[in-house]
Amino acid sequence: ATMSSEMFNMVKALVGVGVLGLPAGIAAFGDAPSASIPAAILIATIGAIAGYNFSLLGRLCAMTGATSYRSAWEKSVGESTAWIPGSSCVIKTFFAILAYSMVL
Repeated sequence: ATMSSEMFNMVKALVGVGVLGLPAGIAAFGDAPSASIPAAILIATIGAIAGYNFSLLGRLCAMTGATSYRSAWEKSVGESTAWIPGSSCVIKTFFAILAYSMVL
């Protein structure tokens, strides 16, 4: 398989999980139509937190001149623990793929 087809399949799986998971999450709140309001607030809050975290990372990279998680970590924390950001990304991705494969 080519890289582009693999990326397409991954995006398709992510969108599919989101499309299937959102109604189930709202349904878990209850049968009342007002359940969509807390769900929308929760989604907006999580989105705002994620956006703020990305802006912090961007500002850190701008201040240090870093171009990756590893180099930003090296320049702000230290070189001896620079393996932590890469390892956490790999572990998070592994568990996300595992969760998505259970849905499929």
